[in-house]
Amino acid sequence: MRDCNPMTARHWIVRNTRSGNRTGQLTGYKLVPGSNCLPLARSEAKFLRRAAFLKHNLWVTKYSHDEVFPGGEFPNQNPRVSEGLATWVKQNRSLEETDIVLWYVFGITHVPRLEDWPVMPVERIGFMLMPHGFFNCSPAVDVPPNTCVGDSKDNDVKDNGASKTIPGALAAKL
Repeated sequence: MRDCNPMTARHWIVRNTRSGNRTGQLTGYKLVPGSNCLPLARSEAKFLRRAAFLKHNLWVTKYSHDEVFPGGEFPNQNPRVSEGLATWVKQNRSLEETDIVLWYVFGITHVPRLEDWPVMPVERIGFMLMPHGFFNCSPAVDVPPNTCVGDSKDNDVKDNGASKTIPGALAAKL
């Protein structure tokens, strides 16, 4: 269980211990949190008993085909509170050399503004999952040449009937 920390730009990297790049760096993925907020509720709130997964931003569990829902199966109708991520993590199963599941929990607390009525325009929320250490060099090094470089005759623009040459290689056709 881990939480976001915008003061330190916290992120998480999940690495494959069996695969590396030419510099010996392990390959993996970097999860970068976006805008985020934990529930604005006290820890004893009733809904947090069944939705304990809301208490933290990142959970990691060993893959299990029957662990599908972070709140357990049917959390609203289920009287059992001992299901879901909080219970699965307490089992303390090894995460080394096995398939894992990252459970990233993100949310917003919407404090309405005047601009939100009658229709809220947009609220963006999310995260980035970026490759980390997969490439041996920057993929941008192999970018094809710019196609906007025109011929000298394309750099001529007519203004009041007179032809003017635009300096530089880039020109816009008017």
